[in-house]
Amino acid sequence: MPAMARWKCKSDCVPHEGYLKYYKRRAKHNVGLIISEGTHVDNTHSYAIHTGYEGRLTNEKQKKAFEGIVKAVHKYGGKFIPQLWHCGENATNPISVVSSSQRIKQMDRNDMDQVRDAFVNSAVLAKEAGCDGVEIHGANGYLLSNFMSKRNVRNDEYGGTIVNRMRFPLEVVRAVRQAVGEQFPILYRTSQWSVSNYNEIKWDNVEELKIWCDGLKEAGVDIIDVSTHKCYKLEFVGQGKQEESHTLAGWIKKLSGLPVIAVGGVSYTQTVAYNWGSSGKTSIENPERCLKLIEKGECDLLAVGRALIANYDWVDKVQRGDWEKLKPYSRKTLDELF
Repeated sequence: MPAMARWKCKSDCVPHEGYLKYYKRRAKHNVGLIISEGTHVDNTHSYAIHTGYEGRLTNEKQKKAFEGIVKAVHKYGGKFIPQLWHCGENATNPISVVSSSQRIKQMDRNDMDQVRDAFVNSAVLAKEAGCDGVEIHGANGYLLSNFMSKRNVRNDEYGGTIVNRMRFPLEVVRAVRQAVGEQFPILYRTSQWSVSNYNEIKWDNVEELKIWCDGLKEAGVDIIDVSTHKCYKLEFVGQGKQEESHTLAGWIKKLSGLPVIAVGGVSYTQTVAYNWGSSGKTSIENPERCLKLIEKGECDLLAVGRALIANYDWVDKVQRGDWEKLKPYSRKTLDELF
């Protein structure tokens, strides 16, 4: 189960009993690995473009709540990992953008140090809470992803070339690795696309992607979580060895040598972009071609997103061959935390 924001915390941003039951219900029905909704790493900037009612992991009270969730998931043999994210109030670039409430500024060294340390603090709290690892959210147009974007035209060592653009995200990974030790798993979510540009391209070719994969591996990432619109779609068609073709997850697995998670469009014909822009329901499809990605060696784990919000028993139904009984998903599904 990948990270999916549910926005159901109270003002203290402590995951309450409803969250515990939500995650436990899925572990009870054979979801092996549960990654929490995006969990903010500080109390000031990391939730700037959201409501602020996702969970946070910044203090002992919040850590205690995660301890309860971990125990509940472990009871049924599941593993639980919080996704740590920073949505980003500060801008990557030297631009002046004025919203209704605040002015955006380019991050300076002090800002970057604060963000890095916030990720470290949350990762340490996650380890103390008994979590099975942490996932650093570096995808989909949030702060770390913005550094990777071609729109990052900073004129210092953190902008311009792909090596410069990936510098700060890797600094965060290295700092987290140093803080949690070598044996605590670190996942990293990455993507081409962003929430503000579904067609964004960060890597034009296999060679650029290889530079990024090498960086993640060197920094201490154990598993790469690859977010796409459709996990079975081929990437960089015609590149690499003659007749060689892979999904984005498959390329990252090949280039990094690390285990990868593939996510995007499992069980539904419409992408997540459709559900953000429409109140309509998704159309159900057989997840077999997604599941076959594991057999083909394109990925090691398959993450099921919207279908697991709508169907806590997704694993049970698919294992029985009852995929046609899966419930569709719509934005209304988010109204209830069940």
